[in-house]
Amino acid sequence: MKWLNSLWLQIVRLRTWLVNGAGVFIVTVLPLLGAPEIMAVIPPGYQKYVIAAAFVLNIVMRPRPAAVK
Repeated sequence: MKWLNSLWLQIVRLRTWLVNGAGVFIVTVLPLLGAPEIMAVIPPGYQKYVIAAAFVLNIVMRPRPAAVK
């Protein structure tokens, strides 16, 4: 179980990188590749709000000294 605790701590430490990587992939890479399923899920009028939400999520997910031991 020690390895599971260690794995969890690594995920917590890397949460910002993981969430930001997924955000970059959704916001930037998929539209560049012309993925129609993302365009179907995110209407063109709301795409700017998705990008803004990704930036806000980036700010909220910043690691704080109290979160890492």
